[in-house]
Amino acid sequence: MTKETFALLCAALVAVLALLAVLGVVLRRRRQRDIEPPAPWTDAVPELVAEALYVATTRAGDPYDRVFAHGLGFRGRTQVAIDRDGVQLVADRTELRIPAARIRSVERATWTIDRVVESGGIVVIAHELGADVDTYLRIIGDDREAFDALRGLVRTRTQPTGEGTTS
Repeated sequence: MTKETFALLCAALVAVLALLAVLGVVLRRRRQRDIEPPAPWTDAVPELVAEALYVATTRAGDPYDRVFAHGLGFRGRTQVAIDRDGVQLVADRTELRIPAARIRSVERATWTIDRVVESGGIVVIAHELGADVDTYLRIIGDDREAFDALRGLVRTRTQPTGEGTTS
């Protein structure tokens, strides 16, 4: 095999790998079409602002299925601004607002995708973006005040009491 043939084979291999990577991203975005764009920021005055790391947004209950749609794919520094109607943050240069009415729960986690921390070191906001998703945040410093403020946003969903039924 000549040097030219080897170089052509290597170039073809790199081209095939690049094509497969692009195809993978296109197919993942197609699978995530049910995820709506995040709500735009509002001019709400925050009651609490905390420095944090945006870790990921994943499909609810599947911490390995990262959501790439609408700029939610990559982690980075953010400020979490909590007001009484929701929470706002910047995720990969995408302004993200999670209205309180869409928040299902706020919990603690120890890991997701490519991040493992001490027990309960990640705050998980379970919410709706057309589909049920989980947004993972790592609050920098003491996170108790931010966690309590986020938990305060969870609306109590009324459950049927069974009144009016006959036995």
